[in-house]
Amino acid sequence: MFSMEQEIQEMRERLQELGQTAVEIKAVGRYPVKRRTRVADVAVYQNDGTEKISPSKFVERAEALADGWKDEIEDGIDGYIDGQPAALHIAGTQIAADITDMCDRIDTGRLKASFRAEVKQRK
Repeated sequence: MFSMEQEIQEMRERLQELGQTAVEIKAVGRYPVKRRTRVADVAVYQNDGTEKISPSKFVERAEALADGWKDEIEDGIDGYIDGQPAALHIAGTQIAADITDMCDRIDTGRLKASFRAEVKQRK
């Protein structure tokens, strides 16, 4: 049986772990062409633009539409502190889905299908 003191100590430990945790949204994979272009590179070119490509800013538009992902981040942090380690991955998955929905420049679908959330512990 847990005492309130034990529960608070565990929450403190999870809070400390949280400070060393990052939720990253990545575009994974490569295009099946001779150059084997990384999908992440195409995401940057499309979002930020190049000399030949005007910037789409789909990440920024997704963030603005979701109010900075405030609710997702709060839910993820609250769940993690309460002992639900998957809560951060769930938040990241929702953010990745929002970015996928807003990504509107590539017809092949490879970029839209590439966004993934990864939860990593920084050392």
